Amino acid sequence: MTNRLIFESKEFNEFGKLDIKTLIQLERQKQSKDITPDHLIGIGEGIYPNKNNYILATPKTFEIKEKPNFKLETEYFYAVNDSLVKVILYQWDYLQKTDTDFFEEENHTKKFKAFQTKFNNLTSKLTKEFGEPISKNIEQGKIKDETFRDDLKFKRADGMNAYLFMFGDDNNGYRQIRLAIYKD
Repeated sequence: MTNRLIFESKEFNEFGKLDIKTLIQLERQKQSKDITPDHLIGIGEGIYPNKNNYILATPKTFEIKEKPNFKLETEYFYAVNDSLVKVILYQWDYLQKTDTDFFEEENHTKKFKAFQTKFNNLTSKLTKEFGEPISKNIEQGKIKDETFRDDLKFKRADGMNAYLFMFGDDNNGYRQIRLAIYKD
């Protein structure tokens, strides 16, 4: 699933009217793997404020490979009472090649570059879709020997919100990108 497809998809453009059954069908069409957990998973208020106090069901969760570098996990959090999706959380993790590659220095560099490119592409698509971010916090390069978190928040006049963030730790080669989309 490319960035372009996220922003032109039914999930994004018909937000607020989509029920979970429709999204399950869309994921099946993409041949995503259903990895929905058996236990309830919540979403933090820092990511989704849930101003209307919806009671959310265990999110339907799907996984698909986004070659060559990423595994994309998509969680659909929906309300128990009406099955309407309230927030979509995308998570990109590195698609591990082989265990031996993982520890090589040059692979860290390649991996970091892939994540930075993905983050920049998403930022550019979100800026085009929402306008300039309403808040921006970039820690990468400012914090030494610790994990960093770069994040951007976007809000459109119609109540659509996007929250993009990337975690990283240069010491162990860790990177992860998440994007939450929700409507007030």
